[in-house]
This record gives sequence, structure tokens and C-alpha cells, in this order.
Amino acid sequence: MKKSAPLIALAAAAIGFIAGYALKPAPHSSAGAQSENFSLVPSALAQEKKPEVMPFNYNSPREPALAPDAPPTMYWSVDDLRKAHSELAEVAAKAMKEAGTGSSQSFGGGPVHASSRNFSIFQLYRLHREQPVLSLTKVSSVWDDAEQHAGAYDFYVITGGTGEMIVGGKIANRQNLMDKDGPVPGEYRGQPIIGGQTFKVKAGDCLLIPPDQPHQPKPDAGGFSYVIMKINVGVYPWSLIR
Repeated sequence: MKKSAPLIALAAAAIGFIAGYALKPAPHSSAGAQSENFSLVPSALAQEKKPEVMPFNYNSPREPALAPDAPPTMYWSVDDLRKAHSELAEVAAKAMKEAGTGSSQSFGGGPVHASSRNFSIFQLYRLHREQPVLSLTKVSSVWDDAEQHAGAYDFYVITGGTGEMIVGGKIANRQNLMDKDGPVPGEYRGQPIIGGQTFKVKAGDCLLIPPDQPHQPKPDAGGFSYVIMKINVGVYPWSLIR
């Protein structure tokens, strides 16, 4: 019996080793292998017989178009933009003593009009006043109210005139923009801006204003106009952007 004890212990050890090896989990695949399994990039080999490799089934008849409401190719000459500046200045001059209206107190027109589900682009004019009027937030001022948009970038291209844009800081007397249905979430108006940065602007200048940055136009005599592109931050409700 004593002689068989070492044999029994050895057999038990061998059985334990075999059982442990059998139950050991499979080794994890490498990060590279995992990325291949979940890659969003189509395999070039899988499409080698196709004339072109397209991303994410782009324009596939089995999938919706990536940009179903995209506008066509459009072109606006600088001459047309300058002409629109002069025309908008004439329209604005007739309303110099009127209280602010709309969502920005600006005057819109000209040839630039385009929009999709994630951007809009148009031309506006800002009036220089000598006498104060009531702003959108009922402030008596020669300046239009400052604006703040939670859901969009504003990209400006100045098309005529000169002036200043005050950007950043905080809006004193900040209020939600009001429309016919009530307050618009994420859209704010008020004045003045406290602690902002001043940019001198003229025709040809560009200015990009990030979301949630207050900004206020202060035109020189003669006003200034600009083409503005509003770019949605991503999935923000377009109906709330002004």
C-alpha cells in the first residue's frame, strides 16, 4: 500500500493537469483581429470586381441616400453679392426707426438661399442706427441684440460695408428668443455683451463662431452685409436653430 501511494499521487496530478488544460479559456484574439471583425471599411478583396469601392453602401439601391436633401451645385458671383448689399441697405434704411422684429433684427435677401438637414446659407444685412429703438428683448439701443445659438456654428463671409463683431463673454439681460409658439430652447438674445472680443470686419473677411458663443454685430455708418452659413453641431433639432 505504501509503495502504491506515490503512483496514486502522480496519477491524480496528471488527471488534474489534463482537466485544467481542457477547461482553460481560449486565448483572446488580438485587437487587430477584433477590429477586422467589426471594421466599417469594406474589404477591398470583397469588392475587387467592382468598378469603385464606395463607403457604407453609399448610393446603394438597398440603402437610403446619405444626403437625400442636398442642394444642387450653386454659384454666386461677387458682383451679385455687392448688388444685394446695396439693395438690402435701401430696404433697411426705410425701417431705421422701427423696433426690432424677427429672430435677429437683420434684413434678408439677395441671391443666396440654400439649406439641407445640417446647414443653411443666406445673405443678411445689419443696419447702423443713429437713434435707439427697442430691441427684441425690449432694450432701447442703436445696436441689434446679441445672439447665442446652442446648436449651430455661424460662419460669416462679409460681403459689404464695415463694422465690428463682438464675440464671446456673456450676454447681459440674456433671454430665450420668443417666437409665435413661445420661447425657443437654446436660442438666446440680449445686450450688451460683457467681456467679449472685438473683431473689425470688412468685405472679404471671414469669421467662424462656435456653438454657444455670444456674438453681437455693430455696423459702421452704412451698415454691413454678410453671407452666413449655419452648420448644425450634429444631431441638434434643426427646428430649434435660428
